[in-house]
Amino acid sequence: MAEAQDERGPFARMLRRLETALARRRARQALVEEDLRAFEDAYARHYVPGETKPPEVGRPFLLRPRRLRPRGGVVLAHGFLAAPLEVRALGEALCRAGYAVYGVRLAGHGTAPEDLAPRPWEEWHASLERGVSILETLTDRVALCGFSIGGCLSLLGAARMSERVSAVVSICAPLYVRRYSIRLVPSIVGINSLLRRVGVDRFRWDYVENHPENQHINYVRNPLTAAKELVTIMAETERLLPTITIPALVIQASRDTTVHPDSGPDIFGRLGSPRKELTIFERGRHGIVNGEGSDEVFARVEQFLGQSLHLPRERRPAVALPQQEPVAVSDTEESRALSAG
Repeated sequence: MAEAQDERGPFARMLRRLETALARRRARQALVEEDLRAFEDAYARHYVPGETKPPEVGRPFLLRPRRLRPRGGVVLAHGFLAAPLEVRALGEALCRAGYAVYGVRLAGHGTAPEDLAPRPWEEWHASLERGVSILETLTDRVALCGFSIGGCLSLLGAARMSERVSAVVSICAPLYVRRYSIRLVPSIVGINSLLRRVGVDRFRWDYVENHPENQHINYVRNPLTAAKELVTIMAETERLLPTITIPALVIQASRDTTVHPDSGPDIFGRLGSPRKELTIFERGRHGIVNGEGSDEVFARVEQFLGQSLHLPRERRPAVALPQQEPVAVSDTEESRALSAG
């Protein structure tokens, strides 16, 4: 009897907690090291002199707050043709607010377009799932937050991993894009595949030029095979939106030069979650997670997470549509945004 009591005593419970903490730490270290090795190997294999960005642009990152227990965990996903550095400033803001943050590198990104070209979108999503696994070693309150196509992947994750994640944020995620030519991409990829099979290289069109807002981060060549995956992700996101039931925040730039501004309200309208919020920022560019006005975006994300992730499930607030004060955009910023688009 005394032995059984000892097994249930405070020392035994403390020992079990310590063993669990050590096991989680080992699992976290293994997963993070695996991600870093995968990046370093891909970087060395696909490095293109004069084109591949410095390694700190594409390297995934883990940020931990200065507190014993984080308020929660946030998996951050960057956009198409971009890299983890694109969402680093948002991650640092959330870390200062008390959240553990993992900035994933979507497979094929942060190295060179040749690394991205053969990757199916499911590999991009698998990168997000690994991020969830990493943060689950630190907290049981994990949210997904993505910018641009990372927003679509986060929404897909909310549908596919509803038992593992507690909230989702999409920022300028595309249901529709400004350039209608993207509709032709699947046909062009099909023609390229046919030409490849018959051994004709002369007329193949595998890459198109890209003129991003952040040239120090994004690829300057866009693999058409990857653009085809982008089209597939947008369609899959639209299909699964009604199945998302966890709290969701949708953020959209009012004059987005890349994603059609109707995307945000349409995502919001199709979400199945009873707890969903929509914020429209008055902006004349796509990359609102960097540069002027990004602090307001960060504050909005932090506010939502504090309400829907930090509180216990049974106390999460009902749906609310916040009133967003318009943010003025200067003529100079407007000109830069339009030329970048």
